[in-house]
Amino acid sequence: MNLQQINPRSSNSPKAPPSRSGLAIGLFLVCLGAMFILAAWWAYGVIKTGTATQATPTLAAPTPASNTARLAQPILSSPQNPTQLDQGSLVYWGICMACHGDRGQGLTLEWRAVYGEDQNCWASRCHSGNHPPDGFIIPRDNLPHAVTGAGSLTNYTTAQQLYDYIVVTMPWWKPGSLTPAKAWAVTAYIFKLNGTLPQGLALDATDASAIQVHHLVPASQNDQIGEIVLAALLGLVALVLILQANSKPKAVLVGSHQTTLSGELAPARPRPNFLLHLHPPSIPAEQARWSYTLGTGGLAIFLFLVLLVTGILEMFYYIPQTDQATISIQTIARLVPFGGLIRNLHYWGAQALVLVLFIHLLRITWTGAYKKPRRFNYLLGLALLMLTLALDFTGYILRWDQGTSWALVVGTNLIKAIPGLGNQLYEFMVGGAQLGSAALIRFYSWHTFGLTLAMIAGVVWHLFRIRRDGGIAVPPARLRRSEERISRVELVRREMLLMTATAIALVLLSIFWPAPITPPLTNTSVDLTNARAPWFFLWVQQLLKFGNPFLLGIVVPLVILAILIVIPYLFPKPADSELGRWFPKGGRLVQILIALLTLLLIGLTVWAILPGPG
Repeated sequence: MNLQQINPRSSNSPKAPPSRSGLAIGLFLVCLGAMFILAAWWAYGVIKTGTATQATPTLAAPTPASNTARLAQPILSSPQNPTQLDQGSLVYWGICMACHGDRGQGLTLEWRAVYGEDQNCWASRCHSGNHPPDGFIIPRDNLPHAVTGAGSLTNYTTAQQLYDYIVVTMPWWKPGSLTPAKAWAVTAYIFKLNGTLPQGLALDATDASAIQVHHLVPASQNDQIGEIVLAALLGLVALVLILQANSKPKAVLVGSHQTTLSGELAPARPRPNFLLHLHPPSIPAEQARWSYTLGTGGLAIFLFLVLLVTGILEMFYYIPQTDQATISIQTIARLVPFGGLIRNLHYWGAQALVLVLFIHLLRITWTGAYKKPRRFNYLLGLALLMLTLALDFTGYILRWDQGTSWALVVGTNLIKAIPGLGNQLYEFMVGGAQLGSAALIRFYSWHTFGLTLAMIAGVVWHLFRIRRDGGIAVPPARLRRSEERISRVELVRREMLLMTATAIALVLLSIFWPAPITPPLTNTSVDLTNARAPWFFLWVQQLLKFGNPFLLGIVVPLVILAILIVIPYLFPKPADSELGRWFPKGGRLVQILIALLTLLLIGLTVWAILPGPG
């Protein structure tokens, strides 16, 4: 064969026909542009929310409406499906209005006059000492206060604080009788009367700490439309990549010649760009199958990049102070344009990364890809898994809400169980003898700087070692069943398809299953009765129910980690001819051991999730 026919740089080489990969890359860049637009909108939200003006509610002058109309039951905006404000208006009308006025003005002379002959609240059998059994006394020197207007609600800063007061102390004659739903509804209605309820927002524990009593903070509107558009654009990219794969012959390298599956000489390609240079020129086709790699390595890198970008964006708003942490997260999720999308992507990306890395570990151990010369890189991968768990744990604590009480109290107290050094290590971790603002600052510093920088360095080192150790684990050339190889162009196309599909899944999860958030954690709200660990540490929580915290919470996890570390050095290894396939015979002992450990961890996790004692 003429050398010019196989030399891609020869001037007589056939020119490559126009490829639809450019369209796929162009669409991918459109999606990136959309993300930059979201970031710009995010920055605008920082300025807009940070400069929110103080609301100055004023009471409207009494209308000429009849007293009967003012006392009438409110008309609902949606009788068939009452909104939260509809429900709040009914609760306020039936319970609160008599004492606090139809406009929240309080028990004024003008409002009492509306009741005509019943305007004397201290008449016999009304609100004096001889009131009916279901009645109550109204002190003449402590009339029910106004809930709207200047000088009202001065004891409260957020909707959460007002709700906490209402649900415990209201109504006067039967405190605590309101259900949480009714308490939230009447809280929202009072905010509506004050003009400080963001439009279209339903109050609950996920946003109440971010809603200010005396300031109107605009809520983010129509984010879901943009999220759906983003998911559709990503779906279009995936469709183009699939059509491209099905409509053009895949290049297969046999020896030093690049051909197509039909045996024809593949068109010459231009010199690879930076993205292609990050990949080997070609890899064995048999070991490039989805059924072998599962795509977990490249997927883990993609998820890490998602976490890095979304984490940086969240830092614009997050406040690492015990009284502001939860509020700042609620502000991100409910008030900042596309803030909910950013936070949910960060949350689901973190959960997915833990799961993907665990599956990646199973693939490595069940295919024998840990033997020399990949032993050191196997240890690097284990270190990255531990760093990921630490990042997920510290990020979980940064919520500083009631849902993190187990991780914050029990998880950190495990350090104290270490003989000799326990107390010193605990103080080093949390910044003092007890949990407080110093602990939050330290977890924030570790999460955003210490662990993140170590993770970045580890990922770069891990990728370098993959290339240096010869790429994916395969048998030596003389023992391979096939010489077919795929080019890095095809490899990148497959990676882009997997990343796009994953991005679609993350966006859909973010739309329909928002990340959890509960009321802020206070010194009096730490309740460990029903507290749960993060899902990836539920097995540890279940173990702690059986005995000594040090043995079950520290020693057992360290023993499992030690077993994983010594696998490449002490256990039998598969032969070179067995590499590149699942479950090689030479690695049976490791496969059985890993399977038993996996079943143990899954069993303990499911046991912890199931209701019932212990």
